[in-house]
Amino acid sequence: MARLTACSTLAFSLSSLELALKHISSYGFKRVEISDQLTHSKHFPIDTVDPMEVRRRLDKYSLDPVAANVSLATYYTGQPGFKKAPVQKQSSAETEEIKKAKQKLVYHRLHVKNEAEDYGSRARRLIDKAKGAGIPMVCLQGGRRNQIQDTRRELKAAAKVIDGHAEYARHVGIKVLLEMPHVWDLYYDVEKSRQMLSYLKSDNVGVLIDSTHWHTSGYDIDDYVGFLRDRLWHIHLRDAAGKDSPTGNYELEKTPGKGEVNFGLLGQTLDKYGYSGNVTLETEYKNYQDVSEVDSENAYAIAHLKSVGWQVPDPCDS
Repeated sequence: MARLTACSTLAFSLSSLELALKHISSYGFKRVEISDQLTHSKHFPIDTVDPMEVRRRLDKYSLDPVAANVSLATYYTGQPGFKKAPVQKQSSAETEEIKKAKQKLVYHRLHVKNEAEDYGSRARRLIDKAKGAGIPMVCLQGGRRNQIQDTRRELKAAAKVIDGHAEYARHVGIKVLLEMPHVWDLYYDVEKSRQMLSYLKSDNVGVLIDSTHWHTSGYDIDDYVGFLRDRLWHIHLRDAAGKDSPTGNYELEKTPGKGEVNFGLLGQTLDKYGYSGNVTLETEYKNYQDVSEVDSENAYAIAHLKSVGWQVPDPCDS
């Protein structure tokens, strides 16, 4: 039976890491994924985080970290050659602070030398600090879809850069994840994701499947999981509605059970291919007034997953 093993701090985007860990532990989880998206979910800011303090907080709540999903984007401060990224249409309610912050973001173009170098310094900082905090995997990113000019060239350049950091990560005992497909990234559909994998040379890079991007991209989950086999290292569970389109008329940040994702089919497919890695509940809320709202949504999500055949944590065990 497919098993939900971890919960992401991303759900608690407006709250502290301490509070996020406290609530995740209370749900009965023993494992946690730590998120930092620069503009929200500021739980592992690579420029300032103290890895040993993160370790102490994890120990306090008896939580084992499974991955760090940290955006390597940076803020535009007039750096020569850098460009602010076009603002992506959002699919959920956000605070005004988050909306304003997103207007200043730079997503590195890895085929541009100075941007790739800046990305590299941030990637190595993430890897080093993940090592210090005892986090075994990090999620890297390869570039943004709405900045693509030459898909093949940019995928090849991204693969070369990520290969280098994956080998560095190997030396310090960290694995690298790529979330593919991701409808906002270079590898926005399953074809681009396969292409990216064909360019990667390091076997220290694995694939993360996110259920929202599976649904929105509309690819054959059985075919893709069968293709990935032992290259599939991690899963994110969240709901979505709508399909990828030029207008971007879809929603990516819905609570499981309140969208259109077939979580039963996903669980059956993972079971069919013997997947035994971690599966993270990765809900995302960016405009709540009280943390009890997050608790209510996550409780709904966990109940829905259980109803369609997933094994879920029992709060009584926490």
